[in-house]
Amino acid sequence: MHTASGTPAFALRYTRKRDGRDEVTVSASASSVHRVRLPDHEAKTCFINAVLDARCGRDEELELFGEDVARLKPAARSRLRRRVGVLTPAVPLISNLNVWENISLPAAYHGTPPLGQIAEAARQALAALGADPERLLARLPDELGPFERILVEFTRLLVAAPELAVFDALGDALDPADHARAARFEAEYLVRHPAGTLLYVDLPERGA
Repeated sequence: MHTASGTPAFALRYTRKRDGRDEVTVSASASSVHRVRLPDHEAKTCFINAVLDARCGRDEELELFGEDVARLKPAARSRLRRRVGVLTPAVPLISNLNVWENISLPAAYHGTPPLGQIAEAARQALAALGADPERLLARLPDELGPFERILVEFTRLLVAAPELAVFDALGDALDPADHARAARFEAEYLVRHPAGTLLYVDLPERGA
């Protein structure tokens, strides 16, 4: 489905079937913020993996920006994946690279954006979220606390400028104070990417 201007109405549409019926459905209209709770860890893992790879299994259907991923050729799949960022424990920091190297690695691999632009964006984002950029950028992942680690992973996502950002169970590893700090990630993403789409993915609340 597209709007009158020809742009996709949905950044993401996902369905997982069981016994021929829709078991899980997720949709996120473009340029908006959405929150979804999936029924269990298996469903969440399947969804996150499908989005990360722009590829889905036999019982799944996935559209990203109006494109059916099942029909994509490898080059088109690679281009589509670069339009999506996922903040998830499934994509950890690389332990033998320092923070700057972890943040800049995707840009260095793809050759864009320029590393100078990445460095400036990373410093601005880290400072805006209360960190000391120069001190943090030189550290190794094993030297980081839980919030610092998620902050670096978020910064890595942010500087890649994804049109769709997916936050996977953002507060699970954080104490209440750090959870409140992580809540600022949404505003920071939308300030830098006002036309972006943000999707929070979580499990049902305890006792629900």
